[in-house]
Amino acid sequence: MSSKPGSPSEVERHQARQYLREFVPGLVGYGLALLLAIIFGDTAGEISWRLLWWLGPLVFVGLVIRAVVRALRRSDEYQRQISLEGMAVGFAASMFAALTFGLLGVQIELPAGAAVWGVFVIGILSWGVAVTVRPTR
Repeated sequence: MSSKPGSPSEVERHQARQYLREFVPGLVGYGLALLLAIIFGDTAGEISWRLLWWLGPLVFVGLVIRAVVRALRRSDEYQRQISLEGMAVGFAASMFAALTFGLLGVQIELPAGAAVWGVFVIGILSWGVAVTVRPTR
């Protein structure tokens, strides 16, 4: 049975399913842990308990990172190159954003939360755009 040109192979479909099986639980866990931190994090009493509520979601970020690393290890050379180039662009954009927000924060009263989330969003979006618009060779 032949596949259509440009359609993913059975191996690629298996890799995608495996990635989702590893990625989605971390993402869902993060969302639920963050929701619980928002609800209970400010009412937990002592500062140590509040910190635990707010740092709890990071456990699930670790699962997401693990899923991405395992997907990179399973990918072929070309897919790995595309992914790593996209990550490099995202990292560079994040560093530029961090410096920009840091310098702006000196001159204007920029809320710290806005700067942190701004760096995160700029990094993720630039990673996604770099992977999407990368020219084929």
